[in-house]
Amino acid sequence: MEEFYLEYYIANKYESPVRKANFQLVIIPDSNPLQRVLDLKFSCSENKEIHLSKNVFGFETINYYISNPFSEFWFKLSAKIQKKKINPFYVSPLMPNDEFELLHSLDFQIDNHLFLWDTQLTQMPPVVNYTFPVYSGELQLFEYLLQLNTFIFQLLEYSPESTDVNTPIEEVLQIRKGVCQDYAHLFISVCRKNKIPARYVSGYLSQGDGFIGTGQLHAWVEVLIPELGWIGFDATNNLVADHHYIKIAHGTDYRDCSPIIGVLETTGSQKSIHSVTVTNQ
Repeated sequence: MEEFYLEYYIANKYESPVRKANFQLVIIPDSNPLQRVLDLKFSCSENKEIHLSKNVFGFETINYYISNPFSEFWFKLSAKIQKKKINPFYVSPLMPNDEFELLHSLDFQIDNHLFLWDTQLTQMPPVVNYTFPVYSGELQLFEYLLQLNTFIFQLLEYSPESTDVNTPIEEVLQIRKGVCQDYAHLFISVCRKNKIPARYVSGYLSQGDGFIGTGQLHAWVEVLIPELGWIGFDATNNLVADHHYIKIAHGTDYRDCSPIIGVLETTGSQKSIHSVTVTNQ
């Protein structure tokens, strides 16, 4: 087992006082067979009672309500994570043509329809200037996904502030720049065009190993490979997800995994600071 200590911190300042606020945060590391969460702690500027609940995908969310006026707030999460070391490279027991036929079977597509449909953020424009790798069943699905991972890694330039969380794929392909959620949305879009179930994943990425995107919450993709299960691919770093990846949640796209959403009674602008620290113990 590998141990990591992580901290997530957010601070918001508001131009005008907020009269009331409801916040929901999706930042708690998931507990699953590959990772164990220990010493989970929360703190916030308002010292309000925190309520935990599960979202539609079954992941823990933090919810709290502030009824008194405020102009700024901060929230901090810390935890120790034990990760199971894994070999991220897999060999399917199925032949390539058998994988292909299973993926295109009606029963398989019905069972996994949620992660086969395009969303607003994973919709490929009708006309693109790039020829993406096509899954034809000549290769093992895992090998095809490695090719796609490399293709997107080479196609886009990692460029903070070049896009935002609502940037469509069409714009990303025009400027050929983006951040981790753009790499993930494009990867998902190509998979779904090829009838391959793919889902968006948010989480933390270990720092100190030269990975891209470690200073904020990170995004990658999980793909359903028959007989192997959901396997993670990170096109931002051209890597297959291993024990350095600490999962929070998954969904159809970024909006299902947004780290913070809220309803505020206020006017004017706001400024936000997010920071992530992940250290190997």
